[in-house]
Amino acid sequence: MVLTTLLVVPALARPAARMWAIVFVAALALWLGLWTLPALWPGQRWLGESWNWSGSLLALSGTLWVGTILVRRGGLTWREMGFTWAQQPDSILPALGVASAALLMQVLLTISSRYAPAPVSPETWAYQTTLPGLVEETIFRGVLLALLDRAFPARSLVLGAPLGWGGVVVTLGFVLLHPLTASSLLAVLPPAVLYLWLRARTGSLALPVLVHNSWNMLAYLTGQ
Repeated sequence: MVLTTLLVVPALARPAARMWAIVFVAALALWLGLWTLPALWPGQRWLGESWNWSGSLLALSGTLWVGTILVRRGGLTWREMGFTWAQQPDSILPALGVASAALLMQVLLTISSRYAPAPVSPETWAYQTTLPGLVEETIFRGVLLALLDRAFPARSLVLGAPLGWGGVVVTLGFVLLHPLTASSLLAVLPPAVLYLWLRARTGSLALPVLVHNSWNMLAYLTGQ
């Protein structure tokens, strides 16, 4: 959280970008607080679950609440935050091609690494095929990316996707959400870059959410 916040400090020097940077920090802090709240509860999570359903649903609700405020008071649109089914013109085929190639590569690497997770419970399947993509994409590649794209408008085209400093910051924030080990970094950074590129290329969260959940599910499915 601290390191991610430091990366938006340059925006504080520019009045036009200052508000977006401050809202970014506030939105990230709120999301993290809601996401971790049930884990801090004495004894066990509120629903007694193995996975953080409680925190994920709270965080998702908080994200949608922040998005609603930004639309009503902040001048952003739902589409600007990626909450749209519409895809950018001529983006869906390249995006599907890149996503399919990345998922295939993940399967091949998982098989070759002989990764063998513990037996997967029904709760794990239910969780991994739904909430990670919804909860993490809507905040990182949705609300937070839209805020930082306002704060840092200069962007470059990367394989047709407009990307800038905001993409670097949200990707770092996403990576820091996971354990900081070499194996975790190798497992998290490549898909994080993929989700960012898909979001920027298509202009929608639909494909990043789908690919995110598919990535998680295939990691378990391939190892069975």
